[in-house]
Amino acid sequence: MPRCLISFGANLGNALETIQRSAELLRQELQCAAAFRLSRFFRTPPVGGPGGQPPFVNAVAAAETPLSAIQVWQAIRNVEQELGRERNRRWEARRIDLDILLYEQLRLWTPQLKIPHPRMCMRRFILVPALDVAAEWTDPVSGLSIRRLADSLQAGAGSLRVIPGDSPAEPFSQTTRDMVDQVAEQAMATMAPAPAAATRGGLHTAPPTETRWLSLVPLEELVANNSLRPAAKLTMFLAPKLSNPNLVWEEAQAAWAQRLNLTAGQADRAAELPLDGPRYLLASDDEQWAVHEMVAALEAMDCPIEPIPR
Repeated sequence: MPRCLISFGANLGNALETIQRSAELLRQELQCAAAFRLSRFFRTPPVGGPGGQPPFVNAVAAAETPLSAIQVWQAIRNVEQELGRERNRRWEARRIDLDILLYEQLRLWTPQLKIPHPRMCMRRFILVPALDVAAEWTDPVSGLSIRRLADSLQAGAGSLRVIPGDSPAEPFSQTTRDMVDQVAEQAMATMAPAPAAATRGGLHTAPPTETRWLSLVPLEELVANNSLRPAAKLTMFLAPKLSNPNLVWEEAQAAWAQRLNLTAGQADRAAELPLDGPRYLLASDDEQWAVHEMVAALEAMDCPIEPIPR
């Protein structure tokens, strides 16, 4: 029977009771009877959303279900609706938030649903609860277990490698440089030297492990050398801007998603990128939102998390 991993988050009303109730409803919706395990509850500060929010309560459940991935997605939407979830603003305070993290080894890339959850690997408040119920499950994109992903985020400060999808003739546009400078300032991160600043293929000095850092690396450098150092906890690709704003972003960037192993497809093997570890494909059409996403990624890697006694 297929296995799936689902995250729970809430920070309005009695969040503990809401998550407990949502787990009970979801168990019924998924038709999984005893094959449903819920992690401990954890308290974390809000990350990335509007200011002034109360702390979140987070948990993760592992389940076996006869439902398809799309049916599981419909089931969690049913539970959210029953418990009064409203969707007005991204990353806002919410009564309940449910997300599919994993569904077996499925890689799905659609406007409505992406599996694995694209931000799972950068969020300590997801991976630490997931250790309780799915430590040995594997992320099909990075090939790493939940345990290894969680251990990485808990070992020192967050780090981010940014690779723009600009033309190789102009690897860093001024816009890209400005965006990364804003991220460094807002996230209070140190800029690490790009590999091109030292001998190609050599080791580069990373900031101390307690220092949050990011680096800007040209795409051709990654293609030429898949052992870039210092190694970052997350590689974030800035997708090329859409030539037509009426295009569906996921469809327009499908080839990039395939190159990054975010989805199955018929990508040319010669175009595949030599990657290891977590990666994320970020829309760069809205530059301020892209900056916000990068800052939030670094904050999510480092956010404090504490178990809640039950």
